[in-house]
Amino acid sequence: MDYKQFETRGYYEPGFLHLRVNTDQELIDLNKFAADPATAAYFSTLLHEYVHFLQDVTTINGLANTIHYIDMIQEVNYEVIHSGRADFKVPFAFSNANNIQANKQLRNIYAGYQKPIDYIKYDSYQVLHQVVKDKEGNEHYPEIYKVHYYTRSGIKLSFNFGWICLTEYVAHAIQNKFVPGTDHSDVPYVAPELIIHKEYPEFGSDTMMIAALCDASLMSYHPAQVFFKTIQQMKADKFIPATPKEVYDYAYASISFRNGTGAVSTSVLYEQTAERADRQMADALKSDIFAPNLRWVKHVFASAKKLRLENPSFITDLVNSPGQLSETFYAVFGKLGTPFFTNKNYSGGFVPPKNLSHEGIQPYQLLVFKEIIDVFHGKRHCDLYQFCKQRPDRDITNHNCLTAPWKRGVEEELCPFGQFWKTWGLNGHFPEY
Repeated sequence: MDYKQFETRGYYEPGFLHLRVNTDQELIDLNKFAADPATAAYFSTLLHEYVHFLQDVTTINGLANTIHYIDMIQEVNYEVIHSGRADFKVPFAFSNANNIQANKQLRNIYAGYQKPIDYIKYDSYQVLHQVVKDKEGNEHYPEIYKVHYYTRSGIKLSFNFGWICLTEYVAHAIQNKFVPGTDHSDVPYVAPELIIHKEYPEFGSDTMMIAALCDASLMSYHPAQVFFKTIQQMKADKFIPATPKEVYDYAYASISFRNGTGAVSTSVLYEQTAERADRQMADALKSDIFAPNLRWVKHVFASAKKLRLENPSFITDLVNSPGQLSETFYAVFGKLGTPFFTNKNYSGGFVPPKNLSHEGIQPYQLLVFKEIIDVFHGKRHCDLYQFCKQRPDRDITNHNCLTAPWKRGVEEELCPFGQFWKTWGLNGHFPEY
């Protein structure tokens, strides 16, 4: 999903640990950025996108994005190397040899509709099924949650509801608690609240309670399924929570998942997913050039897992009142730091966790995953160019960065793209447009 297409003030790129705030102002001193009236509105955007970072590293759904992208690169890498050809056609035709095509279909279903809808009057939802075939040809029928609504002019339309609406509602609710009156389109930002108000009005209108249900739903591979099924179960039990923690406890107790060994709890599935994401990152970033970044990512993943397991409802406690971040926020900030953040001029940085040395860390390097995937989809240049050019030690760019970044893999000085291309055995292979 390309968040740049419709986010005006900023966006976060799930799976790549990158946060963008579309301002000319420098972001290096976040305290000054928050206190300056000229940039206060942009700080609320930074807070919104920071919530997405927290979702990315502390939920099953967020970690699944990281796993999916690395799986995709691994599969293309395998197919290119074993094709018997030096060139490969782009956009790359992803096969289903290792269920990559099936997994892409599933991730799209789970994500749901991706573009803004300014206004909706929620009517109802419908559960449909889509056929997804695995590599053996077996058919699977994942649920699609189709939301029906009316436009201002009374036209009845629908969209597929997924994790995008859930993640955006949580960030929207927290941003609105910090800056009341922050306006967003109904889809994807407000839809969960509109649904709950009609499906189960007894639940109440406390936005942090609704955010808790949305966030708890992200602790699964199919968040929309958990969201709607939990609402129905709450209605059947006439459950009315008194605190966000009760929402998490109820949601977690009401759902379980099946794997090869039988039913597992949310916490077990989360630990398994976190461990797999950690292994995937270690495999993808095994070159020396990435060692400091791998140390950073592994620390963040470990701290995020500890945070989620010890305090599941932490995300609803980030803001005390308008303009007041909580002690919980500062504790989380200290444990996890920030992702790589930039302004629209490619200037930025990151804040490492308090007890982690930042020596050697170049956080922009994680965007190499996105750049590799974009080349497989047909892009001819590397957007890391601006970051590599502005490195404080030296400019490591050349003309190949903007015309054929895969050629950097055979050069004496390896940039992040070139190192990745070489390490994964792709030197000598190139895209054919």
